[in-house]
Amino acid sequence: MRAVLIGTGWRSRFYLRIAEALPSLLDIVSVYSNSEERARELSKNGMRCTSSLDEALSPSHDAVIVSTRRDLFYSIMMTLAHRGEFILSETSFLPLREEERNALSAVKGAVMEQYPYSPLFASVLNVKDRLGKIDQLFLSGLHNHHAASVAKAVLGDLQMPKEVLFIDQPSVIIKTGDRGGLSATGESEEYTRKIRILRFERALLLHDFSTNQYHNYLMDNSIEIRGERGILTFEGLRTVSDDGYPVHIPFSVHRDTSRSGSSLSLSHISLGKDVVYSNPFYPANLNDDEIGIATIIKNIEDGRSYRTIKDGIDDAVLGDML
Repeated sequence: MRAVLIGTGWRSRFYLRIAEALPSLLDIVSVYSNSEERARELSKNGMRCTSSLDEALSPSHDAVIVSTRRDLFYSIMMTLAHRGEFILSETSFLPLREEERNALSAVKGAVMEQYPYSPLFASVLNVKDRLGKIDQLFLSGLHNHHAASVAKAVLGDLQMPKEVLFIDQPSVIIKTGDRGGLSATGESEEYTRKIRILRFERALLLHDFSTNQYHNYLMDNSIEIRGERGILTFEGLRTVSDDGYPVHIPFSVHRDTSRSGSSLSLSHISLGKDVVYSNPFYPANLNDDEIGIATIIKNIEDGRSYRTIKDGIDDAVLGDML
């Protein structure tokens, strides 16, 4: 896929790293940045980068990746929609007003929501049918639209809930990190634990997210799916054997040192003796978020199903409640 990248913030770096590791999958032909300083920085590294949107869109391309600031998002999306571009939307639809979301609902393209395609969540989704009918989901560690995308992947198409309970609990915990990385000062930090309970006609969603979730190393992602034949978590499957006895079948995540020797690269995930997820890009040195994003791009390229812009807008509607 030949793509124009719009935006040079931290999430745009996912695409730059994917293009570097998998040039046959993604070729970024130009980059647009409204920051002349960032444009100059990328240009020094050999990337075609400009602060002119028309110039950025001038090379031949298949798609436009939108990873821009929220205040610029709607106007850029509308400009691209009028040009008939196929859009890969990295920026969330959450901040948009209802009329703005409606205006974008028919735009061609995909929402680049990586969590349902990232290895751990994909493994859970690949084996959830072993639970039979599913009616409950507990999810902790993902906020708003990210949580909504996983909830819909587990519980199916969710209509408006019949009942919603909101609980915000202010609290204090020892600080272990921030956007700059690890913190070992021993000081405490204030945070709010946000619990949302949504009861739908045939399912229950319990959502638990803390405002320091992504920066405190004591916090973690958790999932618990309950169905008629057992319970599924990141630890494994608790169900019954063929002869009726309770059993626990664990997940095993297989990572090894990448060829560059700099980090761990995931190769596959097994549930008991069964391989339930294989990294299609192994041994490329991609982190789990990048594997999920690259999977979406590969699905588009291979003609497989992918989540549309409309799906991303629906995530935002449910995400508003979370």
